[in-house]
Amino acid sequence: MIEIDHLSKSFGPITAVDDISFSVAKGEVLGFLGPNGAGKSTTMKMITGFLPPTSGTARVAGFDVRKSPLEVKRRIGYLPEESYLYRFLNADETLDFYGRLFNMTSAERKQRRDQLIERVGLQHARRRQLKEYSKGMTRRIGLAQALINDPELVLLDEPTSGLDPLGTSDMKEMIRNLRDQGKTV
Repeated sequence: MIEIDHLSKSFGPITAVDDISFSVAKGEVLGFLGPNGAGKSTTMKMITGFLPPTSGTARVAGFDVRKSPLEVKRRIGYLPEESYLYRFLNADETLDFYGRLFNMTSAERKQRRDQLIERVGLQHARRRQLKEYSKGMTRRIGLAQALINDPELVLLDEPTSGLDPLGTSDMKEMIRNLRDQGKTV
């Protein structure tokens, strides 16, 4: 599902990612561990195509992130470390907006939106603006947004950051469920 070959990323004189290679099979769950500044988020951004590598290659489902960025993006769901959601929207509007980006029909968006809001446990808050959400609720709607296109690969950057123990447990359970559905996480 993911093939990384001698991937590097430099920002001027700073090398953020230095010649890494690894692969992740379909259905596997892989965790990056390392201190702040180790290049974990930068690597994920290169895999998604949001940052171009300085050298090396990254492939998702056989597609090179440089040569076929749209094919890669169609297969990925991405929850960044910092949420970039529109805080003036509610959960329904947020998922509808992202569903439109994937050219989903109105019926597809509604079905997927309802399914995901239930999956992440936000039925009670679906009509509240995201600016009223706690950190944990924001992470949950962020996960739902990352799953709107039913991706093969789900990239989660610090998915439990800021969550209380129950929220952390719930997030781990959601990751296990994704794996059990054959998703690569």
